[in-house]
Amino acid sequence: MDVRDTITKYIQQISREPNFNPSANLFEYGVLTSLDVLSLVAFIEDTFTLAISGDDIDMETFGTIDGLVAMVTAKRGQAAEGERR
Repeated sequence: MDVRDTITKYIQQISREPNFNPSANLFEYGVLTSLDVLSLVAFIEDTFTLAISGDDIDMETFGTIDGLVAMVTAKRGQAAEGERR
């Protein structure tokens, strides 16, 4: 399963919203609440073995599936780059 599918399925589980537009703002459409962010951060850190800082948590990143996928992809790239050094 790819990053997008993994994150989408998790958000569907915690929100109990099986059908939402993945490009829509997850907060504006009521898919996620601010409390869901804590669960989502823990899920992403555990699932993708990443560390998410407070600076990473903003509406641009956590507001859409695209933002979350971009963050995970970037952090994976940074981790791989660090391992090569």
